Amino acid sequence: MRTIAKVRYTAALMGFALCISSVGIVDAANFAGTWTFSAVMANATSAPVCVFRQAGNRISGSCKGPNGIGSAIGAVSGDAIAFQWHIIATNPRGLAGIATYKGVWGSDGVVRGRWTHSAIPREVGTFTGQKLQ
Repeated sequence: MRTIAKVRYTAALMGFALCISSVGIVDAANFAGTWTFSAVMANATSAPVCVFRQAGNRISGSCKGPNGIGSAIGAVSGDAIAFQWHIIATNPRGLAGIATYKGVWGSDGVVRGRWTHSAIPREVGTFTGQKLQ
């Protein structure tokens, strides 16, 4: 009899865990598509166009700016997004390194937040982003 109770308890626990994980996925905003960003900080600007794919709360893709290209990876939580763009400079003005963006998608359709760059460790800038597709 105790074995049956353990099996039922385990099955109920697994079902509950599945429900909770599904809710998290459903609640994540859909960041898949093409985005244009405009970012500024004291010593740098950034204007990449990023194409994101989304699987659950994970995003991946690539970004291309006027001075650099590279892969992007990150995560989504509700309307919040955090991603890193691994930049390869494409000309002398390009700044190679990792740009980290963290923002929130507002009801007006614009993502706003802060960004940093690994080559400028003490600076923090702001950015906006809009989905094109």
